[in-house]
Amino acid sequence: MPRIIRSALLAAFVLAVTASSALGFECIVVNRSETGNLNATTSGRWMTLPLATLYEETENFGLPDLTEAQVTYAVALAQSWGVPSSFTFRSDKILLENASGWVKGDHAADGKGIDHFADSYGDRLFGALYEALAKA
Repeated sequence: MPRIIRSALLAAFVLAVTASSALGFECIVVNRSETGNLNATTSGRWMTLPLATLYEETENFGLPDLTEAQVTYAVALAQSWGVPSSFTFRSDKILLENASGWVKGDHAADGKGIDHFADSYGDRLFGALYEALAKA
């Protein structure tokens, strides 16, 4: 698939992911433990979404509906690339690109503290989706 088409599809996927109601609040704490994420959800300000759910609902983002085998393949591949099995999102705020702490450096995907979901995982999530469509 030509690079420009893949790039356009990636942009559409990332936009769909970050624009959906489940992922509209796209701030994540990338280095927090699973226990920390579980405890965060009790505050009412964070919500957890399993990786499998993201791939099970691709049709809601205007992408092809994956079969069960494709979902399994995409999840396993994404996890092998370092994508966690679930994401815990801030549900009451969106951290904008021009937030003061990020203007001084590229902190949107530095793997420390709060990062933007799409910046941290978008390429790998879409890559796994593309591979699942092609191979599974």
